[in-house]
Amino acid sequence: MHRILIITITLLVSAPLMAQNISPDDLWSAMLKGNKQFMAGSVSYTDLIQERDLLDEQQSPPITILSCSDSRVPPELIFNQSLGALFVIRTAGNVVDDFGLASVEFAIANGYTKLIIVLGHESCGAVKASLGGADPNTPAQTALAQRIRSSFVGVPYDSRDEKNVKKAVEANARASAAQLLAMSRLVRDAALTEAIKVVTAYYDLTTGEVTKLE
Repeated sequence: MHRILIITITLLVSAPLMAQNISPDDLWSAMLKGNKQFMAGSVSYTDLIQERDLLDEQQSPPITILSCSDSRVPPELIFNQSLGALFVIRTAGNVVDDFGLASVEFAIANGYTKLIIVLGHESCGAVKASLGGADPNTPAQTALAQRIRSSFVGVPYDSRDEKNVKKAVEANARASAAQLLAMSRLVRDAALTEAIKVVTAYYDLTTGEVTKLE
């Protein structure tokens, strides 16, 4: 099944018209299947030479992922996807800034993206630091903390409780998804016309499982 999944995603790269026939829900299901393989401890990229040749002049990744920069959360591995399948934007705390938003808009404007996944994760260091109360030592890190804190509606400023951290991570991921829509008419119009779908998700470091946040 994994072999078929990877080939299907790769075919979307070389045949953009085929991508129009695959729904965002089907793409999300395919990503969850890849995640199940990763959870079982098995990933396989066996056609890299062929894929490099196929992709040397073009790309058409149907899935965009906004995720954290954390080294333990590599989207390609987590979802067991090879070259050409994912358009990935990574920032500490998976926040939306102008440049990340421009990248998402680029993927939509070029007809790549049908599914956007905003991926938060267990024990996120940026979220924990923002829950700690004190501002970081640099203006850039302080701006990041303030952005993350803006999502903490009803979340106590206490990073010692892992359940509280999980609530904060989920709130921050949902806020980032909402900001994609609020900050960009291009993203918003694509979502309203159902040209794309935005999914917010949570990654468990211990089990490797990705779950959708309702």
